[in-house]
Amino acid sequence: MPERTLMRILIEVPTYDGRISQATSQSLWTLDKCGHTVDYKSRTGYGCAMARNRIAADALNARYDFVMMVDNDIALPTDALGNLLEHDADVTLGYYLNRNIVGDRKLTTLYRLGDGWDMYDDAELAELREQGEYAIEVKGGGLGCALIKPSVFGLLGFPWFRWTDLARTASEKPNVYECSDEFNSGGEDINFCNFCREVGIDIIADTRVACGHEFRRVEWPK
Repeated sequence: MPERTLMRILIEVPTYDGRISQATSQSLWTLDKCGHTVDYKSRTGYGCAMARNRIAADALNARYDFVMMVDNDIALPTDALGNLLEHDADVTLGYYLNRNIVGDRKLTTLYRLGDGWDMYDDAELAELREQGEYAIEVKGGGLGCALIKPSVFGLLGFPWFRWTDLARTASEKPNVYECSDEFNSGGEDINFCNFCREVGIDIIADTRVACGHEFRRVEWPK
């Protein structure tokens, strides 16, 4: 068998005040590094977009092979890093439960390809995983668990992460709260996913990387 290439990976947690939940800290401590050199940091900013921009700069300046962003309320499965690396994609996402619930559906943070912004629910992703479909292309998703090649940032204009109250394409409607269908929120995560697709970068999600999301307690997908 050919020798496995070992890489340098930066894992950073974007925070406002440096605080990281106990569940996040524990999952980072027990994460299987698969023999790679992994450096951990937390990165503060006035907002999540600023913190993510600083993380991207850290990864570029130190020439890491990959940077993994983990939100401070996310608990990773032990094998998350190995599964994400397996695809060797420019942008690979894990997923977690969204705070929104529609009827009996537990929505996740992944948006399916197509018109509009339709989220996968956890039952759909669990079924795909059981069928052996581990890599799916998505329209976008939350960056609470995201593995990114730093070369991606070289293809995007700075700032790489932006928080906006409106869609990138200005709405002609007088109501400032109505957005065009560029994305369904002004979050820096969806903005980043849109930027990537505009320059031809596909976004992959791994159905095995089902992360815990801390609400009042840590909630895990199926």
